[in-house]
Amino acid sequence: MTPPADTFAFLPVDSPTAAEIRAFDWATTPLGPVEGWRPALKAMLATMFDTPRPMFLSVEPGQQFFFNDPYRSMLGRRASGAIGKTFRELWPEVWDDVAATVERALAGEGTLHTDLPLHMTRQGFDEETWWTFSYAPLRDERGDIFGMYSITNETTRAVRTTQVLRELNASLEVEIDQRTRERDQVWAIARDLYVVMTRDGHYRDLNPAWRTELGYAPDELVGLGFEELIHPDDLDRARDAVSQMVEGDVVEDLELRLRGKDGGYRWFAWTGVPDGDVIYGMGRDTQRRRNMDDQLRHAQKLEALGRLTGGIAHDFNNILGGIGGAIEVVTERLDQGRVDGSKRLLDAARGAVQRAAGLTHRLLAYSRQQALSLSDVDANAIVHGLDLLLRPLLGEQVSLQVDMADALWRTLSDASQLESAILNLAINGRDAMPHGGTLTIATRNAVGADIGKGPSDYVVVDVTDTGTGMSAAVVEKAFDPFFTTKAIGQGTGLGLSMVDGFARQTGGRAVITSAPGRGTTVSLWLPRHVGAPAAKHSHIESPARRGGGEHVLLVEDEDMLRSLTREVLEEAGYTVSDCAEANAALLLLAAEDAPDVLVTDVGLPGMDGRRLAQAARERQPGLPVLFITGYAWEAFSDSPVLPEGCAILSKPFSVHAWVDAVADLLDGTPA
Repeated sequence: MTPPADTFAFLPVDSPTAAEIRAFDWATTPLGPVEGWRPALKAMLATMFDTPRPMFLSVEPGQQFFFNDPYRSMLGRRASGAIGKTFRELWPEVWDDVAATVERALAGEGTLHTDLPLHMTRQGFDEETWWTFSYAPLRDERGDIFGMYSITNETTRAVRTTQVLRELNASLEVEIDQRTRERDQVWAIARDLYVVMTRDGHYRDLNPAWRTELGYAPDELVGLGFEELIHPDDLDRARDAVSQMVEGDVVEDLELRLRGKDGGYRWFAWTGVPDGDVIYGMGRDTQRRRNMDDQLRHAQKLEALGRLTGGIAHDFNNILGGIGGAIEVVTERLDQGRVDGSKRLLDAARGAVQRAAGLTHRLLAYSRQQALSLSDVDANAIVHGLDLLLRPLLGEQVSLQVDMADALWRTLSDASQLESAILNLAINGRDAMPHGGTLTIATRNAVGADIGKGPSDYVVVDVTDTGTGMSAAVVEKAFDPFFTTKAIGQGTGLGLSMVDGFARQTGGRAVITSAPGRGTTVSLWLPRHVGAPAAKHSHIESPARRGGGEHVLLVEDEDMLRSLTREVLEEAGYTVSDCAEANAALLLLAAEDAPDVLVTDVGLPGMDGRRLAQAARERQPGLPVLFITGYAWEAFSDSPVLPEGCAILSKPFSVHAWVDAVADLLDGTPA
């Protein structure tokens, strides 16, 4: 028996909506049974179920509503029982909004609607929805209209998202506008310098603070290269900083001097941040802080100088009391015809004089005005000589290590002062290790090093301890005069100042490397000496040698010292002419027999001793000259090395050293 034909063969077999259409009794509707449906309707229903987008039909007569599976989700709860209802019955809440559009489609006019708002009740509650859809007439094979169809899409989520974004954008615009006004206000009232600079280093925008701080109107500087206002000494650092920012790095706390419109320079600390094609910069005035720091340091130095002056006065009063007392007692005993104990008292007075000389030596070393006898010095020999001396001074808890470089260069220095400097540093290192440790003294050559005076060769003496170390703030002040970290009464604060003053006077410098808990290294950088040895400093204590009637021209402005030294020289067998100032000495040079040696103080009134020696050598080339001084003054500032045939004797000196210095010069005179 042949099965009956499927009257719904045009519908898919796996669709829940198609199954509902098959199950519905269409005979109860104006459309009637399916056998009487138009072929065009059946074809359109088949097409609708093949469409992947939500789609529905409204068919006449009766506005019967058909829809495909993608449309079901839009119906919500009303999907159940929707088949067989009319358009108006299914969507009563929106009918008034779409009725006119439906009529236009039934009249043959298609329409398109984008994001049309519709108030709907799909899940049991009212909601605002938005739809994009097209309504078009539904025609049969003869072109007659028998309904309308629609391809639709709900855009509620997209519309709401757009609304939120629009609100956010509006809020953001308000916030940006507010922030821009705030930035403009800060830009306008800030006392700091703000600048926007192009990557090639030209000013693009500047805030009004440039007028108040430096005197420039911002528009005067637009287009100007940044280098135009930088102090010449700061240009290299400024160029390096701009290069770093061009490469993407942030620069902070770069202190530079900028030229104001009045021509003066002021310090500013700069922070620069690169951003794309521009660099943003902010400069904070540090000139006021620097001025205050300078005033504070000046006040501290005055206070320290007051304390030092009091201490020196106390020490000198003690020394003068000892000398005066010894002389007074010896004088009384001589008046009584007694000489017992006189030598002991005079030795005590002489010791007091040596202590006074040591005190003035420390002050002159600090001020870099001590008289140095510079010559080629073997630093290794100095260190080796100190080895045995230092071990008992350092104590049993401190281990001494000496590391002397092979083939160490000679250095241009003063042997006695270098020895004192190393000894001073070693004692400082010992004091920094109260619980013991290791003190290392090392020597080395430094080739082509630059310590602020251009590349040059140096001999370096490193004194390293394993003690408490110093912070960066302490290191910065360590060479300041009178600065000390020791307790009151345990240090004057002149030790490191004296060491640095000595090193700089030789043409070198002292450098500190330290960190808290990691010990300290103080390095003495001394210039390498190349060439013939310089004149040696006389400190000979051997019995004085006698002269043979040689003529000595003595120039000394201190009457008592001139009289005493003349008497000593005459007793030693020399013929002496003396005067108190340089002009008188020149007259003696012109009027008398040529002297065999000139002995002159450096700090003479009027023409100083060095210029006198130069004038004397113009008249008598090769004349031996002995300078006597305790104060180097500016006379030797341009040349730390004495000319050939010259020597220096530091005050105070013994009479033996005085006579032997004259004899040494005469012995070295070319025949």
